[in-house]
Amino acid sequence: MSKSILTSALFISFFLQWCSSENIKINDQTPYAVEVAKARSYYKAYDISERLDGLGVEAYIMLEESENGNWYKVLSGGETSLEEIKLYQKEIQNKLKSNELSIVNYQTIKDQLVLNYKDSLKENKRISSKKPNVPEKLFQVINKFPEDKSFIVKSYFIVNSPDSIKHLGRFKKAFDLKHDLPRGISLYNLMEKSEAIAEVIYEDNLFGDQVTIDVVRLKSDLGIELGPNKKNHAFEVANYFSDLILNTGEYNLEDKLKMNISSYEKFYGYKVTIEPEKKKNSLRTYFVLVSRDLKNLVFSQSTEKSDDEIKNILESLGNSDGLASYDEFHNSFYALPSNCFIDDEFICFYSRKLTNTYAKERNYANWSKKMVGHWASTAVFEGSKNKSWSISFFDILNDKKVALIYDDLYVKSHKSNSLTKEVNMSDGKVGIIGNASYPREFSFPGNRFIVSINNQSNGRLNEEKMMTISDCLQLK
Repeated sequence: MSKSILTSALFISFFLQWCSSENIKINDQTPYAVEVAKARSYYKAYDISERLDGLGVEAYIMLEESENGNWYKVLSGGETSLEEIKLYQKEIQNKLKSNELSIVNYQTIKDQLVLNYKDSLKENKRISSKKPNVPEKLFQVINKFPEDKSFIVKSYFIVNSPDSIKHLGRFKKAFDLKHDLPRGISLYNLMEKSEAIAEVIYEDNLFGDQVTIDVVRLKSDLGIELGPNKKNHAFEVANYFSDLILNTGEYNLEDKLKMNISSYEKFYGYKVTIEPEKKKNSLRTYFVLVSRDLKNLVFSQSTEKSDDEIKNILESLGNSDGLASYDEFHNSFYALPSNCFIDDEFICFYSRKLTNTYAKERNYANWSKKMVGHWASTAVFEGSKNKSWSISFFDILNDKKVALIYDDLYVKSHKSNSLTKEVNMSDGKVGIIGNASYPREFSFPGNRFIVSINNQSNGRLNEEKMMTISDCLQLK
């Protein structure tokens, strides 16, 4: 074959592929497509589309503006008939080994689609801020978590443990945090032996399966009896925590297998497997690992991931920026003050992705439905004068959406509420605060966030202090 003919053939092949990729999007002529996923954040949707491309599934993103807020839909294909799209749906499901892919019809959503959304994309991937003023030991657990673009952080918490167990009472707000620690391991007892604790529940951004990882910064004096051979100390510490799991009941099966992994350091410990008597053929497996220097304890578990998959994830411990690599963590945690007059003690920080349950608990108010799919994060503080109080960040991604939800819906819903009043913020925006000496809540818009400063049951922040704290936050 001559060079010119070969060049022409390659060009035609490339042109046909280009035309094919350009024509896969749904429109009036090809109205049916497969919806693989959806996300509130464009960047999360983009991660999913990139991953699909890597798996051999051509994907594209469309923005749908619904009455319940904006969703970035990750779609694939474009067919003229329902029969054709069902065949394509089955093809993708076989590739992804998933049975939960839905079909969308362009005719039913076209009035809500924004075709040139990139021209007006206002979402910033990251806020620009300084390191928040929290104890340095917290960063020593934050930076140990693995980074993987295949995951989102569905929920997390970080706990600051007191230097002395005599002060555990001041940290009681952390005791009741919802957690996924192995059975037999309580937050209270773990705080006695640790400097800081963090837990992350990762969710696969495409398939939805989850894995939990806990990283614990251990105290130098654990109160655990260790043998003379230092080489065995990591196994002995891991064995102590493994036995706490096994001692929680009688099981059909109990298994404790030695293991180790290599990440930023060598970890030693056990894979602990149990089968509860009431749930036959329902095995629970926990990984309990301790670093060679005895500074870090790691728990991990998943009912959906294989042992090899979990090991591969754990081998990435400490090899990135850790939890700060994830925007859903960084954008809230780094909104905390880097400097402020408040010197109350940081107790804990926790977050969750809001689901339909959040809207249901608020009687499906219009503003609450638009919050679903976003992340809500809360930091808790304790002081001798101010007692217990908190700051919550609802990350709505940009100020336009914040204005829609907060100004147009939330503020209006409080117009006739005699228990609250409007206050003018330093940036000219309007907030809502309770009419009390120590208001239960002060909420206000701040760039991509709706922010809420709250007194807990015994909190003693007055309006002036709440306003001062609001000015300290890093919201840009």
